[in-house]
Amino acid sequence: MFEGSLIIKYLSVKDSFLHINPNLKFLETGTYVRVNSIQEFYFSIGDVSIELEDNFIGLNSLFAKSLNIDNNTLVRVSEIKNLPIISRLTVFPLNPHEYEVMEMLANNIQDTLLSQIRVVFKGEKIVIWVGSNINITVCVDSIHPVSPGVVDFLTELHIEQPVRKIENTESLSTQTKACLNSLDWKLFSGFIETNPENTVLSKYLTKPSEFICRVIPLSKLPLSDIFSTSIQPFTAFLSKKTIPEDQLSSNICQISLVTEDTINKKLFVKLIFLEDIQEIQLKSFNELFVGQEIFDIYECQLGVRVVLEPIEKPPPVNEIHITASKNYTVDILEVFKKYLADGSDETFVLNSEIPIDIGDNIICSPKFYPEDSEFCVVDNNLVRNCKYVLNIDNIHKITQKENPISMPILEDIANVKKILNDSIKAITDISTDNVLLTGRAGTGKSTILNTVAKYLSNYPYLIFTKHINCKRIKGKTMDSLEKFMSVTFSELILHQPSLLILDDLHILCENACGEDDAPNNLYFNRISEMLYILLRRVTGVNKINILASSENTDKLNKNIYSSRGTHLFKNIFSIEDFVKVDRIAALKFSLKDYKLEDYIMNELAIKTEGFVFQDLINFCKKIVFEIYKHGPPNISPKVIKPEYVDVALKNTYVMALQNIQFHSAGENDFSTIGGLNKVKEVLLENLLWPGLYPNIFSNAPLRLQSGLLLFGPPGTGKTLIAGAVAKQCGMRLISIKGPELLSKYIGASEQAVRDTFQKAQSAKPCILFFDEFDSLAPKRGHDNTGVTDRVVNQLLTQLDGVESLTGVCVLAATSRPDLLDSALLRPGRLDKQLFCPLPNEDERFDILKVLLKNLSLDDNVSLDVIAKKTNNYSGADLQSLLYCAHMLTIDYTFETDKDIVIDSKITQTHLEDALQRTKPSLSNEERLKYEKIYAKFQSGSITEDFKTSSKATLA
Repeated sequence: MFEGSLIIKYLSVKDSFLHINPNLKFLETGTYVRVNSIQEFYFSIGDVSIELEDNFIGLNSLFAKSLNIDNNTLVRVSEIKNLPIISRLTVFPLNPHEYEVMEMLANNIQDTLLSQIRVVFKGEKIVIWVGSNINITVCVDSIHPVSPGVVDFLTELHIEQPVRKIENTESLSTQTKACLNSLDWKLFSGFIETNPENTVLSKYLTKPSEFICRVIPLSKLPLSDIFSTSIQPFTAFLSKKTIPEDQLSSNICQISLVTEDTINKKLFVKLIFLEDIQEIQLKSFNELFVGQEIFDIYECQLGVRVVLEPIEKPPPVNEIHITASKNYTVDILEVFKKYLADGSDETFVLNSEIPIDIGDNIICSPKFYPEDSEFCVVDNNLVRNCKYVLNIDNIHKITQKENPISMPILEDIANVKKILNDSIKAITDISTDNVLLTGRAGTGKSTILNTVAKYLSNYPYLIFTKHINCKRIKGKTMDSLEKFMSVTFSELILHQPSLLILDDLHILCENACGEDDAPNNLYFNRISEMLYILLRRVTGVNKINILASSENTDKLNKNIYSSRGTHLFKNIFSIEDFVKVDRIAALKFSLKDYKLEDYIMNELAIKTEGFVFQDLINFCKKIVFEIYKHGPPNISPKVIKPEYVDVALKNTYVMALQNIQFHSAGENDFSTIGGLNKVKEVLLENLLWPGLYPNIFSNAPLRLQSGLLLFGPPGTGKTLIAGAVAKQCGMRLISIKGPELLSKYIGASEQAVRDTFQKAQSAKPCILFFDEFDSLAPKRGHDNTGVTDRVVNQLLTQLDGVESLTGVCVLAATSRPDLLDSALLRPGRLDKQLFCPLPNEDERFDILKVLLKNLSLDDNVSLDVIAKKTNNYSGADLQSLLYCAHMLTIDYTFETDKDIVIDSKITQTHLEDALQRTKPSLSNEERLKYEKIYAKFQSGSITEDFKTSSKATLA
């Protein structure tokens, strides 16, 4: 066993091991040693260090200083063979401010402790590094079963509050005891405990007459105007329940602001009980109400803590020096004497060298003599007997800029008023639950958050609020974000009861799709997990609530919000989409200063379908711009003309339509499509009528049909008629072509389906068109990968789920309806099936007339003959026929005269020649098989015989 004398050398390592020189072969890594200096210490040998010379051992400088071991100290080192394993280790931080940090980072500390130290003993001070630049010094309070011992993987780490350690810390240094008894500790011991009436705090105060209160602006109380105008600047008000009258030895008190920078900043005030002035109902009774002047001096916020200490005997003042700016028209001394005399009947307090407003726009700063007088109590004797001296200098009163108040919210639209009331009730209730607000971008989530914060910061709630815009802190590293949130929570704890507002939480805690080990996913998962732990631990033991907003819960990371388990947000409120009445109310609110006819307002409400609150505000601003652009500014009232509305509507970009690709319907409407008359009639009934007669359909007792299936042979115009009906009904068209929603990643296909329906809901009124629907939603059970099965399941929930598809019509097209999953065709989903057959002779004639509308036709052309000869031709085949005839016309004309190619006309000969060169796209055998499939599908007799692939059916 090794035993010898070695010299301690300070190292920059971030652990609590004892490091050795490579040449010192008597000790090995992992060996336990006893070090004797002034006291006895125990260590474990760490890695070798080439920085050490012979006969030197290394120790971290911070750790060595906490043990009072100086650099280059000669110590006696003895090897120890065996030490017992510790089952439980209890520590507490030396700095009271670090207790909350340790509570929030307890898991991180427990994980890193084993990599930084192995041997511990009772009373030891350990330095723990929890980050690259963060370290915490803790004291070992108790070790079970015996001290010293070895920390192992199964060792339980317990972190206790420093308040419990003062009685049993005789071995601690004087500096440590002073730290635990400091004023900062009195602050933390007051609000770490959940019970505001905790009396344990009083025994640790430096003076038995001190009290801790929350500072609230006096303007928050509903006081009478006469009383509020007569209040002196250094007068404070509190309830008799805060400090009973028999415990208050004097109504003149010193208040010391408890913050890290201004702990010694003191003011002197006169206390008055609120019950003696006016009956006011308070939610809690630890508030001290002061004027705005004190807030300006301290530059603090609502709810900050102050220590209140009564002053038994005010200092004698016999001379007052007044410093003020030059004012040749006013006798400043006389104005100051009058100011003192007016308020001296009931006495008041002035602080030395604190600027005050004495009237007549004069700001002066009084200084009291003898020089050690920090304040004076103004009464009649002082006014008569005091000597006054005037000094001329520039004096500026400190004033704080108030935060701008957000735009007033219109509570009459949608369910905004209910959300406001429910949010305030949930936050101020005894259970104090967290609230999550969801809604599309632009629906007014941020405005609602600011409105709730404004309500809660006023009487009677008086809650401190901290607003964080998650967009601004996105992209921060894990360490910087953790440090930022720790500082934020420290501020919230200091001002509690408090409210943390997280605006657009989904941006910081995104639920990214794809592989879990992708860099973005790892980042969002780590950030979300860290934030969840911080929120859970801080809100669990403090009076702190969370109010957050997100577009929807699906966009939140699973570590922040999960459909299972315990929830961080127990109250989730969603802003409803605006209906016509809501849009009218919002437009009237925004255009209340302008004249607008009722019928125009009604038309605007229809044209702004799908607009959110921000869209309506932007739209109204553009209308106002057009008014001032075309009219003189002095004409009142301003009249809104229809042309102004049309221009503004054209220039307004709807937020809900961002990143949505709409299919262009082109110039085709029903007048440009021949045939399919029955299909057109049914489409108009289901799509156009609800918009023309909203009152009838909104009061319908049953759910309206919202899904239609177009089926028929290829080329009959299914895709074409989808674009034409959107043009005919004035609706937007979102086209999904075939299996473009399918993805190889698990869950990505279902997410794509959900996003598609969400976009359609945002773009309403719109048509969601699925082309080649059989490739996206085939029968379940035929896909080995299971991707299409999950897509079908998702489609079923979207078509017939809890979510409403009001304003969205689902239109699907397929040539093989027998391949579709039968569940999609049940009532409530694609419950209307429209057959698009091959055109008959009359329909072919109509199609030819429509297609030849823009072509030059010879007088001898007989379309009846062509329609009769094109049996089994589809609409696409007829278009191909005319294209071939047109090319033949150009060829024939080009051979005779190159200058008249443009004026060439299609003749009967050209059509006959083109008819010889083209054939129907479907052969007779294929047509008969399609007819057989459609006949059985329409009769409902599709059986297992048809659950085969497309190739097998047509073979």
